[in-house]
Amino acid sequence: MTTDNIGSIATFIIESFNNIPTGVSGNMVEIVDMARQHVANYCGTTIGSNSIDAKYQPAIISFAKADTIDFVNAQAGGENISLAELSINETGEQMSAEQWRMFGEMQLKAIGQKIYVARSIS
Repeated sequence: MTTDNIGSIATFIIESFNNIPTGVSGNMVEIVDMARQHVANYCGTTIGSNSIDAKYQPAIISFAKADTIDFVNAQAGGENISLAELSINETGEQMSAEQWRMFGEMQLKAIGQKIYVARSIS
């Protein structure tokens, strides 16, 4: 499967996770598009919705995965289960979202930013 447009990235993410609620999966293209725009803003370049350059795809996917996990957690609300002395807090997905976000940041730094230098002669 190619991941060179936001629709194919959205499909890839939906297939990567189990049990994504309809409210999240129905908005996956928008979630991926926001991640694409974040990467474009960071890099100071224009990244279209189609024919996304391969060097931008990993960061876009990582940020979209992190956002997906955040949206799923927001709908689930997290759970705390207690039975006598046994207590279980469901926080694994939140940590996973943070890890995906950090991974995306590392990928962005590897791509780099455009820096504009202007010289003023006064």
